[in-house]
Amino acid sequence: MKYIMKKNIFIYLAIAAFAIVTSCRTLDVAPPNSLTDEQIQDILKGDDEEAIDQIITAIGNNLQTNLNVSGATWTGYSSYPMNSQVDQDFLMSMRGNDVILGTEQVANSSSNGHTTAYRLSSDNTFAKRGVTYPYFALGALLTTNANKVLLYMTPEAAQTSAKVADFRAQALTVRAYAYMQFMERFQPAYMNGGKDGKGMPIYENYGTNAPSPISSATETYEFILTDLKEAVKLFAAKGYTDTPDDIDLGVAQFLLCRAALWAGEWDTAISTGKSLTGHFSKFIKESHYGAKNEDFAAVCAGTKDVKVEDNAFLCVDSDVNPEVIAGFRTGSGANTYLNGFANVYMPGEAGVSMLAPRIDDRLYALIDDNDFRKRNYTTQDGTYHYITDQSAYDRVIPAYANLKWGASIAKSYTERSFHVDCDQVIFRSAEAWLMLAEAYAQNGEDSNAKTTLNTLLAARTKSGASTLTCDNYSSMSGMSALKMVQLQTRIELWLENGREFYNNKRWNITVDRSGSTLHYAKQYTLSPANMVLEVPLEETNTNTHWAD
Repeated sequence: MKYIMKKNIFIYLAIAAFAIVTSCRTLDVAPPNSLTDEQIQDILKGDDEEAIDQIITAIGNNLQTNLNVSGATWTGYSSYPMNSQVDQDFLMSMRGNDVILGTEQVANSSSNGHTTAYRLSSDNTFAKRGVTYPYFALGALLTTNANKVLLYMTPEAAQTSAKVADFRAQALTVRAYAYMQFMERFQPAYMNGGKDGKGMPIYENYGTNAPSPISSATETYEFILTDLKEAVKLFAAKGYTDTPDDIDLGVAQFLLCRAALWAGEWDTAISTGKSLTGHFSKFIKESHYGAKNEDFAAVCAGTKDVKVEDNAFLCVDSDVNPEVIAGFRTGSGANTYLNGFANVYMPGEAGVSMLAPRIDDRLYALIDDNDFRKRNYTTQDGTYHYITDQSAYDRVIPAYANLKWGASIAKSYTERSFHVDCDQVIFRSAEAWLMLAEAYAQNGEDSNAKTTLNTLLAARTKSGASTLTCDNYSSMSGMSALKMVQLQTRIELWLENGREFYNNKRWNITVDRSGSTLHYAKQYTLSPANMVLEVPLEETNTNTHWAD
C-alpha cells in the first residue's frame, strides 16, 4: 500500500476540510495550505472548545463515503468498469455459477467489461497483474482515509470526547473494511488453505511510511478483528442509528460478524450475529421484495408500473426496507450504477444494452414454489419500450431475467422517463441472519442453525402458503445444516456485492457451469485457487517485502 501513502503528509488533511473551519471565521489560524500538524495539535490541546469541535468535525466528517467509493480513475479511464466499489463487486458477481449476463447473441456483439468477466477469460481470472490494480487501490484508499482520521482520534482523546470516540470508531471500521477486502481478494481463504500463508503489510500511521513487512494471515485477521472489536465498544454508547447513511454500531457489528466467519472465530460471529439479528428483527415484506414475474407482461405492455419507492432493493426507507444496515439516499451519496446494471426496466446496461443479469436455471429450480423470491425472475421473454435522453428503443428481456431490482419509474418521478434515480443498499440484515446461521452450523450447533434459518424462511414464505422451514423446503431434504445455509445464502444474496464469488472461495466451491442449460460461457471453470487476485506490480515494485 505504500504507493498510495508514500508522499508527504498531504498537510495531513484535505484542504476542503479546513475550508469548513476557516469559513466560520472563529479560529485565528493560518490559511489552510500552511496549517501544520503542530498547529492542529496545539488547538486540540487548548481550551477553546468551539475551535476544538470544529477541527474534530472537519477531520472526521464523511467517513461513511468510504462504504461507497465511486468516481475514481485508477485505470486512467473515467468510464472503466472498475472505478467504483459497486462495479468491482458486480464484476465479481459475474464470475460464478448463479449469474448469466444477457444472452449469447448479445454478448457476442459486446466488448463490455462485464461480459469479459462473465466469460472468465484469462485476463480476468486475475492471472494478469494489470487487471488487479484497481481492486488493490480501492483498499489502499480506504486505509489512507482511515489512518488520516486516526492520526488525531487517538485512544486517549476518545476517552475525553464522545465525538472523538465516534469518529475513531468510524475510522477503525473503515480501516478494517479495507483490510477485509484485501484478504478476501488477494489471499487464499483463511479457513481454506490460507491459515499458514501471507496476509498484508499493515500500516497504522498516516504519513510517509517505510515499506512494511508482510504480516501473516493470522496477524492480519487479528488486526482486522481488533479494530472492529474496539469500534463496537466505542459505538456502544451511540448504539444503532435510524440513519442509513452513516457508520454506526450496526455497520461495525456486521463487518465483525463477516470477518469472524472468514477467520473461523465462530463464537465471535455467533455473539455478534445474535446482537445484530436481535435489533434487526423485521424483514422486507413480500410486496416490496423486488418486482414480480406475474406483473412482467403488464409492465412490458405499459399497463402497469413499478416505482423505485416500492422496491426494497432500490429504496432505503425503513417502511419499505427495514433490513438496511447501511445505505444511501438518492441525491445524498447513492450510486445508481447497480440500477443501470441490474434493473431490466431502466435504460442502462440491463435494459437498452440487453445485458440483463439472469439466474441460472439450476439455482432457480432449487427455489421452493412457496418461496416468494422465485417471483423475482421472469418465466418468459418480453419486449419493453425504453426511453433514453436521446431516443427510444424496443428491446427483448429474456426469460430468467431478474426483477429483483425491477422498477419502471425512477424515484421522485411519476411516469417513465430516462431517469434512473434510486437509493442504494449497501448492507442488509438478511445477510446477518445467514451469517449467524452459518456460524452455528460451522460450530456444530445444527439445531440453532436451523432455528435461525427458519426465521428467514418464514419471512420469505409466499402469502397464503404453509410456512417454509428447513424440514419442508423442497430442495433441502437430506442436506446438512451447513449446506442448507449455503443454498439459502445463494438464493437470498443473488447478485449482491459479489457475495457468491467470495463465498465460493471461502467454501471451496469451484465454478462449473457445464450442467446449466442457460450458461453460454461454459468452456471455463474457476477454482478457488484462481479466485486469488495477484498483488499488482504497483505495490510489489514499491514494497520489496512481497518477494520474501
